[in-house]
Amino acid sequence: MGSNVSSVHDVPSSTETKNGLVVEMESRRQWRSLFDSMKGSNKLLVIDFTAAWCGPCKAMEPKVKEIVSRYPEAVFARVDVDRFMDVAGTYRANTLPAFVFVKRGEEIDRVVGAKPDELVYKIETHRV
Repeated sequence: MGSNVSSVHDVPSSTETKNGLVVEMESRRQWRSLFDSMKGSNKLLVIDFTAAWCGPCKAMEPKVKEIVSRYPEAVFARVDVDRFMDVAGTYRANTLPAFVFVKRGEEIDRVVGAKPDELVYKIETHRV
């Protein structure tokens, strides 16, 4: 099965889990490269908006890693709202954690708050 986003796996600052990929956003150029590569793909992009000071985000981190390992067909991007205020503003990530689901460059859904069951449900719904 071919993919239009093979370059995502070459993006620096990626964290491989057993079966999945989390791309840690380190620069706007990296974000733009990932986002642009996903526009031409029907793959699900899950943007995990987080912050170092966010307790619920820290509590969700191990759950997110486990979820990522179950859905290797999706791409997960971790975005620090303090470093990327413009990206957070674009997606109205005002309450954390926030997970925004994107396909072909368009937001299709979101989960706000530490809700791992809802996160899994929405990934299941949108992954194909």
